[in-house]
Amino acid sequence: MEGKSKRVVKAYSVGHEYNLDEFISDYTLLLKAIIREVWRNIRWKEKKVKRRKRIFPMIPTSKEFKRSIREFALKNWKFASHYVDSAINTAYSIFKSWRKRYRDGKASRKMPEIKREFVYVKTTLFSYKDGKVRITIVPRKRYVEFDLKQYWFWNRVKNLNLGGIILKKGSITFTFWRMKELHVVNPIGWDANLLSFDGYDGQQHYKISLKDVYTIHRAYELKRKKIQEKTQKTKPKTYRRLMAKYKHRERDRVNTLLHKISKFLSNRSHIFEDLTYMKMRCKSKSRKKNRELFKGDFIKLQRMIEYKANWNGYDVVYIPPKNTTKTCSRCGFIVKTRIGAVFKCPKCGLVMDRQMNASINIFRKGLGMWGLGVAPKGDETYDMLPMNPEGDEVDVSQSVGVSINDHLR
Repeated sequence: MEGKSKRVVKAYSVGHEYNLDEFISDYTLLLKAIIREVWRNIRWKEKKVKRRKRIFPMIPTSKEFKRSIREFALKNWKFASHYVDSAINTAYSIFKSWRKRYRDGKASRKMPEIKREFVYVKTTLFSYKDGKVRITIVPRKRYVEFDLKQYWFWNRVKNLNLGGIILKKGSITFTFWRMKELHVVNPIGWDANLLSFDGYDGQQHYKISLKDVYTIHRAYELKRKKIQEKTQKTKPKTYRRLMAKYKHRERDRVNTLLHKISKFLSNRSHIFEDLTYMKMRCKSKSRKKNRELFKGDFIKLQRMIEYKANWNGYDVVYIPPKNTTKTCSRCGFIVKTRIGAVFKCPKCGLVMDRQMNASINIFRKGLGMWGLGVAPKGDETYDMLPMNPEGDEVDVSQSVGVSINDHLR
């Protein structure tokens, strides 16, 4: 199936030795001040949505308002004025994303926060020629330069367009982009769980074990607990050093495993559940349940697969997760509860592993979002599958067709 044209992006980070701490801190403070000013001027309007009244934010976007923010920000700003424009644009991008998530019930009515210091360097603030990047800090006075030919990724990016640059204390991230035609090829629907990723592609089932990821998180959780008990009060400096050390080590080990999985799956299209809403749901649960739920890192794995598949030209789609585990894949009946690892349909009698059943439903929903419900005569179609892909005699003893972990060793 011919897909849509999309800008796909790759990012590479490298270290630098420039002393830009003051500049980066001032920019971050400026960005936070702009966000607070926009937040103070938001007007909340009541609207009726699906017979319910909800309050929606009306973000000020008039030229006069933006001009007043710019004039105020420039008064004590000692760097290039285009960074003020960059901060304003970044603030509005943050609010645009927050408003969309708030509308979908994925964000609360709370001002967005900036937790890390950075500077977004837009294209008007740097020059790029023959692999050399020159970033303006103070016009005609201060610049920083980088020769991309000296970095390991040069051969991968020399024919790409350089996009925005993210500058941090001690590191810099370059983003490169190209327009890519995305295609739907051999799609597979995935059901995300704490200890596994279960997939279905219309012919067979797949399983990716995430037990190793969970084990790493659990092991480092216990290690941090011991460090906290022994050194938090008596040796605070040692405590902070060890906690930072093991935090980075844990992240690196987990990312290594997830990168292996995502690279193996980057040569086809994928259908995922949109699970970002879970972070909102978890706020009402205990901290213990919250931590336990995300030890599988399935949301991070989804993003990694999407990133690499898009770059290779394969489309990825996200579907609403509602009732994917409660719906019978044979007759479409929705059961009231989802207890245990076995799905049992009281209407048609289907008995199947719950995760396998969910992956079939996710696969079909994703095909519908791609418009693959009905194919022209002579073309391949995915909706002519039997309502029971495993045959008439299905039971929980049937094993998954392919274990992808065998190919990752």
